[in-house]
Amino acid sequence: MPIRWKLLIACLALILADVAVAQLAIESQGEVRRSADRLYEHGMVSLDHLRSAQGVLSALSTTFEAREGQGTRDSGPLRQENIDVLLDGLTKIDETLQQSAAIATSEKTHGLIDEVRVQLSRLRASGGAASARKVVSDLAIANDEIATIAAAVLRDGRTTQRAVYAYLDQFRTGTWRAAGIAATIAILVFFLLGRTIVAPIKRATRIINSIAAKSFDNQIITRGRSETAQLLRALDAMQTSIAGQITGMEKERKTQAANLSGTIAIQGARWEAALNNMSQGLCLFDRDLKLMVHNKRFEQMFGARRFGLTSREMLDDPFLHHVLAPSEGAFFTAEMPDGRVIAISRQWIEGGGLVATLEDITERHIADQKMRHLARHDALTDLPNRLRFRERLEKLFGMPGVALLSLDLDGFKTVNDTLGHPVGDRLLKAVSARLCECVGKRDLLARTGGDEFAVIQVGVAQPESAEALAKRLIAALAAPFDIEHHKISIGVSIGIVVNSEKETGTLIDPDALLKDVDLALYSAKAAGRNAYRFFKPEMAETIERRRRMEIDLRRAVEADEFELFYQPFYDVARGTISGFEALIRWRHPERGLVSPGEFIPIAEEVGLIDAMGLWALEAACRQAAQWPSQLSISVNLSPIQFRDPDLSRRVEDILNATGLPPSRLQLEVTESLMLEDDRATLAVLQAFRARGIRLSMDDFGTGYSSLGYLTKFPFDKVKIDQSFVRHLTEPENIAVVRAVIGLSRSMGISVIAEGVETSEHYDVLEREGCREMQGYFFSPPVPALEVAGLLMRFRPQPRMSRPAGEADTSHLAFVG
Repeated sequence: MPIRWKLLIACLALILADVAVAQLAIESQGEVRRSADRLYEHGMVSLDHLRSAQGVLSALSTTFEAREGQGTRDSGPLRQENIDVLLDGLTKIDETLQQSAAIATSEKTHGLIDEVRVQLSRLRASGGAASARKVVSDLAIANDEIATIAAAVLRDGRTTQRAVYAYLDQFRTGTWRAAGIAATIAILVFFLLGRTIVAPIKRATRIINSIAAKSFDNQIITRGRSETAQLLRALDAMQTSIAGQITGMEKERKTQAANLSGTIAIQGARWEAALNNMSQGLCLFDRDLKLMVHNKRFEQMFGARRFGLTSREMLDDPFLHHVLAPSEGAFFTAEMPDGRVIAISRQWIEGGGLVATLEDITERHIADQKMRHLARHDALTDLPNRLRFRERLEKLFGMPGVALLSLDLDGFKTVNDTLGHPVGDRLLKAVSARLCECVGKRDLLARTGGDEFAVIQVGVAQPESAEALAKRLIAALAAPFDIEHHKISIGVSIGIVVNSEKETGTLIDPDALLKDVDLALYSAKAAGRNAYRFFKPEMAETIERRRRMEIDLRRAVEADEFELFYQPFYDVARGTISGFEALIRWRHPERGLVSPGEFIPIAEEVGLIDAMGLWALEAACRQAAQWPSQLSISVNLSPIQFRDPDLSRRVEDILNATGLPPSRLQLEVTESLMLEDDRATLAVLQAFRARGIRLSMDDFGTGYSSLGYLTKFPFDKVKIDQSFVRHLTEPENIAVVRAVIGLSRSMGISVIAEGVETSEHYDVLEREGCREMQGYFFSPPVPALEVAGLLMRFRPQPRMSRPAGEADTSHLAFVG
């Protein structure tokens, strides 16, 4: 399609778009006019209500004027029947004014109506205490004010409507005028572009066709600096250049024949230069396999060799016999007597002869060997990695006397989190060195994960050798490690699978083997630190029971099978119960009550702890809101829950929903929480503290750097772990308890001891200054329905003298 037609179509499209926009604007103006009419009609509805209120006011005024004329001119209060009429009328007027104010379009009108309503509400509030004359006067004033408001509403509505109509008429005229101007400009642009673009392009087309026909005498006239002028100038330059090039080519063609011999000589020199500057050595043999050509790189690699060297002499040469070795293929590598590695490529020449290129790849070979080593070895410890371990396992297992040991370091994650990854890396290197000293030369020791190692033991009597190796490994890691001035003690758990005699020579599935050894390792870790376990088939049943428990646990969350038990906190100073700790229990439909220690770790692992924790918190707060106000409720939060960025908001929502004051809620967290992201954890704890919620550190003293956590965040309370309380007869445990109580008292932190089960426990803790306790000595955890009875049975008693060594329990009236 010609450019002129394209420009015309574009111009028409612009005009149509302009008309469409104008039409759309006119339609929008019509809609604005209709909206103005509806606004005016809406204002008239408000006016109708005002006039209705006027009518009621007029009727009331007429009624009381008539009654005033019948003998009620005295200034005393109205009679009861007149009061009823007045109040009924004022109520109707107020409802009408309220409706008018609700749809009023002006804030001023709305305010005036509210003033009249206030005036009438005063009259209504007088309850008939005013005289008839006063009532008539107030009604007349209100009637005048409403009439003034109605006149203002009518006047404002008509003024707004006329202003909108005038603006729309003016805008419509302007819209059509702008559309006309835009269409005129589009037509002018069309004609202007037609003259400035189309005509020069036609001239350029004719010139190009002429040049294509090998006519280079076209006269090209250019004027101005426009793009079309630049195009014509470029065509002129192109015509001149092409003509010059054709002339030059003709001259070149005439001289090429004369210089052919010189060119051949030059090409020979270039060939020699290329041959001698190759990065590979090259040698050429004729059909009799005599050396005919070699380059300088060949001489640099192997020294000078005379031309005409025979194949027999080549095969006797220790450096070059590989080149003509009949057993090698077209491409191969060979190791030289001096240790270099040479890549040799051979190509037979059609008609006879051989050409070979030789490249020194020693450095590349060494780098490749390093890469192969790195691909199968751990970068930190230089032990075989999981890939090398798997390859060796597939080859060896099935042979007699083979055992597989899987090792997992106990306590490494805590060291890594508290002392940092550099210390953790150095510890792994030290562990690897000790493990290497324990395994045999034929054994394979591999690092298969972060703190996981594996050993393939070969060629010894089993299972005795595997057990002996496990004991050596445990003993080797039992001694503390000295890493950057830190004395670090860790342990190791070991799972073992042994190739039995009946399995010797059979095909072994490595995946099944690894699964078995993982089951054995899982059993060893469950037994505690520094333990080893051989795989037994019943271990798979244990995992299956765990899987069934996970399924039942998910169903329990949906079926609401959980309930809360409450164990009291005993205030030693006051001899009363100061609060309760909420403890979750799972009432399984078949197994009955399931221990939290059995299902809580699974809930944390599979991601159910968030839902369970929030349910327990809400249930505990709702129950505590019904208790006496001096009793607090303590709820445990799992470290997993702190990974929820909305945890503080969810706790806030629960407090608002249950109505429990934040000061009565205490949240218990463990030291392991502080091993997570310190900054994020402290932010959530500070949000709890700002809300007024008290915070307690549970199991204090059992983890790493406990004292450091008290300086990072000032907890309201620390709970002495029951492992110290149960063995208070041991001096070191008493020292720990005394230190915790003294430190907490100096920092203004209260202390509670858990696991108090005997009068001896109570007696020692009281002497050491522990003012709050918890344990079976006072009460086991009880269901919510038994809390009231527990509070009734537990009454403080006056203390009495006691014999030496006997616990003072005279003030405890509770027996349970």
